[in-house]
Amino acid sequence: PESVCMECKRRGNVCVMIAHGTACLGPVTHAGCGAICPAYHRGCYGCYGPKENSNSASLSNWLKQAGMKSEDLKRIYRTFNANATAFREESKRHDS
Repeated sequence: PESVCMECKRRGNVCVMIAHGTACLGPVTHAGCGAICPAYHRGCYGCYGPKENSNSASLSNWLKQAGMKSEDLKRIYRTFNANATAFREESKRHDS
């Protein structure tokens, strides 16, 4: 299975993380939605849940380097699929 990023590429979407610095769970989320949120210049919310072997820690590190605070990182992993193991564990890493 592929990530939402692959759907963005097929649609011709510009990457919202690279182009606009928008937080996006696309790299760690199962494809299937057709990249709806990024098509409207929003980051992926992770609706389809984490991919197998998703590297949420790496994505979080990238987002932190881009200036995202731990509180905001915690929030993005606690929206849809907050109880999915990968997202739950990554959000706990950012508890103060």
